[in-house]
Amino acid sequence: MGGRPCILDSVSCVRLGGRVGTCYSLPMSDLRWRRSILSGLALALTVSCGNDANTIASVGGRRLEIGPFQTYVGEVSGEAWQAVSARATSGLLDQYVDRQVVLDAARRRNLNLTSLPSATGPSEAQWLLDELCGPAPEPSEAEISSEVERKAEETRPARAHVRQLLLDSHEQGLEALERLSAGEDYIEVSRQLSRAPNASDGGELGFFDQGSLQPEIDEVIFSLAPGEFSKPVQGPSGYHVFQVLEVVPEGPPDLAEVEAGVRTVFAQKMVREHIQECVRGLALEVGVEIYDKHLWFPYTGRYAEEK
Repeated sequence: MGGRPCILDSVSCVRLGGRVGTCYSLPMSDLRWRRSILSGLALALTVSCGNDANTIASVGGRRLEIGPFQTYVGEVSGEAWQAVSARATSGLLDQYVDRQVVLDAARRRNLNLTSLPSATGPSEAQWLLDELCGPAPEPSEAEISSEVERKAEETRPARAHVRQLLLDSHEQGLEALERLSAGEDYIEVSRQLSRAPNASDGGELGFFDQGSLQPEIDEVIFSLAPGEFSKPVQGPSGYHVFQVLEVVPEGPPDLAEVEAGVRTVFAQKMVREHIQECVRGLALEVGVEIYDKHLWFPYTGRYAEEK
């Protein structure tokens, strides 16, 4: 492209970078976006300028074709690309374009991409973002203190420490319950009967706040005293036999836990907003075009939001 706008007939063309068309912001949807920035680096890109119907977008003059994007949709969603909803596919196109924006910006700034392994993961993606965007600002201590004070006034719900057996049928659940009630070792029964991912360790689930689970499961768990077993409860994945190991009654929150939680939430928010602004600036720098009439779905992603 070399800075020269493509002349496209009957193509709805939008561009970032202040050249042609309408400008759009390009924020990151959530932290999962960072994990997908560098995935699939082998996906093909073309660099010609034209109105080929296979071209769905352009980033820095590099043409993104429909085939590799369809492959990306299938790989990320775990479904056939044709079966993914328009809303979800729109979000995936935003991620796909964001990834190419970051890679193009890295090339322009002469970052050594060849040193990255071919199978890039979250750590490599984070390295690239750190190089391009720099560190996020620290959250304000005043904001943290204010939020801690607010949460300290809330009542912490009751919590239950739970483990489970996950079984194929109600009958199998009754068999497990009978063996447990007869005094058999819980972990041994779990190893023999349960198909929970951590069955060999006893199906440990950790602590749950009252009201945080499906209502029918929440009611069963919080009706049990420590040490008691539930009757088989049907869930989406099979039948569950729960054991409550400990119950912590509702009461004032632990201030140390509250402060740690608030700091984590605020830090994540600052990182998310920092990267959103950074990627938006990178998109303006390299130039982005979306050819929405070449898409097989009605595009409603972040670019469309500011039309």
